[in-house]
Amino acid sequence: MKTTKLLVSCLALILLISPAAWTQGEPQPPKQEQPQLSSKDPLRGIIELVVENNPTLQSQTSLIEEIENMPAPGSGFIDLEDLGAVTETETGGIQTPLLSMTQLEDIRGAMLERKDMLEKARQTYESLKKSLLTELFTNLTDLFKLENRKRSLSQLESFLRNRAESLSQQVKAGLEQPATLYDLTERIMNTSMEIENTIEELKTLKLRIAITMGGNKWQQLSSLLDEIK
Repeated sequence: MKTTKLLVSCLALILLISPAAWTQGEPQPPKQEQPQLSSKDPLRGIIELVVENNPTLQSQTSLIEEIENMPAPGSGFIDLEDLGAVTETETGGIQTPLLSMTQLEDIRGAMLERKDMLEKARQTYESLKKSLLTELFTNLTDLFKLENRKRSLSQLESFLRNRAESLSQQVKAGLEQPATLYDLTERIMNTSMEIENTIEELKTLKLRIAITMGGNKWQQLSSLLDEIK
């Protein structure tokens, strides 16, 4: 159940993370209600930190901003909002073309090329972000599995220790053979060892996620990972 809840929350959070530059100069659709998530939700913090500090995504976002900030083709010569209307000017009663049809077509072509370049850059960003989040979600799922395993083993150890106390009294009373208690004690020791191994696996996985996906903020990411249970 925890893993399912994790994946649903992650999918909801993807919708909340996109480069701000994409919305500049473009009409915005009516705002829709987003899933309400606590500002203290460590999962949200993990996703935002990983996306914002990924160097590949940062580079792609810079490329998008660079394309958007490029001077529009023909700017300074014509009104780009009314490209087809402003084609000639009047001098001394003589109509003379402001720009030739060839120049107009070149400007239109450059505008379409710029638009296509921007769209491809955005698509690349989305593809890179999707791959990054898929890797993150896979790691988080493994993390939850280890946490569940540790929890189950701890519960088993507690049960076995309680059973050992009861069995010890029965052995003293001659109701059970000592060998039975020895077998149970050995099982408790093996369970304790499994718990220690699982804890070490958890530490290693958290450190690997933090270092490989946290960038310069890997320590902050490590702290957020410790909050996930």
